[in-house]
Formats: sequence, structure tokens, C-alpha cells
Amino acid sequence: MDEIKDGVTEVACDVLVIGGGTAGSMAAYKAKRRNPAARVVLLEKANVKRSGAIAMGMDGLNNAVVPGYATPEQYTKEITIANDGICD
Repeated sequence: MDEIKDGVTEVACDVLVIGGGTAGSMAAYKAKRRNPAARVVLLEKANVKRSGAIAMGMDGLNNAVVPGYATPEQYTKEITIANDGICD
């Protein structure tokens, strides 16, 4: 399900994560890894391109971690290199 239509929509799940920023995305990812059979739903108020705390900035985890293509570890390594010295 990509969007909730007009009216009330009921979605059955085992884990509901509210918020598609980095923390929410990682929580949903870890819940699914811990129990692959679990029905995990990540609920976000907006399209991923404009959601999360810093959607247009470095919050690229939503788009960077694609199963079978990229991993959270690769994302962490790349973003660490990209931000080296940013807070110095």
C-alpha cells in the first residue's frame, strides 16, 4: 500500500513505525530483520522526497538502502566520508 485513500483505511501489522526519517526507517528495517515474517508498516505523512527531519539534506537513507543493491553499512561509510570535518 503506497497511500491511504479518502476516508478510513485499516492496515493490519505487527509493527507500526510512525515517521519516515532516519530513525523511523532504521527502526522499521531492524524490526523486519529481527523477524522477517513480521508485517512491518512505516507510516509517513508525506512523500519520501519531502519527509523526515532533513529530507532535502543528508537524510538519504530512505533512498540509499535498497535490498539487494545497497546496505546500511555502505550508506554509513559513504555518508561518514562525505561529512568528514563538517562539524570541525
